[in-house]
Amino acid sequence: MSHGVQIQGSYTWGKSIDNDSSGIAGDSFSNSITSWFWFAPRLSKAVSDYNVAHAVSINAIWDIPTPKSFHGPVAWALGGWELGGIFKFNTGIPTTPTIAGDPMGVLNAGSDQFGLPNLVAGCDPVNHNFKSTPGLIYFNSSCFDLPRANAAIAAQCTPFPKDPKGLGNSCENLLGNAGRNIITGPHLVNMDLSVFKNIPVKRISEEFRIQFRAEMFNVLNHANFGPPNPFDTGSVFGQDGSLSNNGGLNRTVTEQRDIQFALKLIW
Repeated sequence: MSHGVQIQGSYTWGKSIDNDSSGIAGDSFSNSITSWFWFAPRLSKAVSDYNVAHAVSINAIWDIPTPKSFHGPVAWALGGWELGGIFKFNTGIPTTPTIAGDPMGVLNAGSDQFGLPNLVAGCDPVNHNFKSTPGLIYFNSSCFDLPRANAAIAAQCTPFPKDPKGLGNSCENLLGNAGRNIITGPHLVNMDLSVFKNIPVKRISEEFRIQFRAEMFNVLNHANFGPPNPFDTGSVFGQDGSLSNNGGLNRTVTEQRDIQFALKLIW
């Protein structure tokens, strides 16, 4: 604390890579495919489901000064105030765009059934203007296509019943190139604010005081969204190949604005 002000900050850069992520309490982020192809771990090698590349946290406390010219009730009312805040910024966690159902016929009963689409080369799969899009659609569906076979393997393919782009050679039993966790979800921004009023009670002791606390969590009431779930809004195509127009954001990862008041005795 210097001149009544204290500021602390931290920045973390990190990158975690694995073939499959898991936890002791299930999928806490609800953003992952939990059962990949065990016989081909290289297919699922990517950033972990819990990967957060950048994290910034700043906190500050200001002991608001009281002019020495104030006396009596005015000094009591305007003195002893503290203002605090915590600002946090995180980049998002990843997710995997999928084809719904079991188009490849894996028959992985009781676990994850999915297919992977193709990612169009040079196309950004994220709709960065999602806040202005009805349904908060986060995926750029024009950047995805059905898996398509070349001439060498076309005879071994089962075409999708529907082909939105009409390019032909679609292949149900072919794994697309979109890959695991290729999309990073929306970033997180949060601001907490606190206001304290310290009331000394010197009749009891020099250190005894009553502290009135007003604490506001997510004071800006900013909505922080989790990424689309691969088995909910994360499928860009239906099992029949139809464009599902999914990729919408339908869950938040922080609570709405919460205000609480308290009294604290300090001695």
